[in-house]
Amino acid sequence: MTDFLDRWAAESPENARLVAQERLITQVTEALWQEMEEAGVNKADLAARMGTTRGYISQILSGSRNMTLRTLADICFALGKSPDFSLNGAEADGWEFRPVEKFTCGHPRIRYTETGNVLHPMDCWKTAA
Repeated sequence: MTDFLDRWAAESPENARLVAQERLITQVTEALWQEMEEAGVNKADLAARMGTTRGYISQILSGSRNMTLRTLADICFALGKSPDFSLNGAEADGWEFRPVEKFTCGHPRIRYTETGNVLHPMDCWKTAA
């Protein structure tokens, strides 16, 4: 982030929220552009794979149209990729993170696996939901 955006984000929680939104949009679209480049797929190819128009893809990838999670999943599917999502610690004042010594969750018939500090159900997704 630029010094200007750092200072602007520090001025208020609202500014920080807006910068966080733009950062996420940029990260997602940059990752999609990179995958498209590596796969040798242009906007017209992606549009054909998704059954939509090149203009729609341009709007999504430029950030001028809101990209829903469903659209993101569709794009990833068209690229033969699976989206991955994680949350990182908040940088905002007032958040405090402490390690959890014991965590009890879920349904007794579901087995969980841990990746970093995230628990994932291993099976029985319908039961987990």
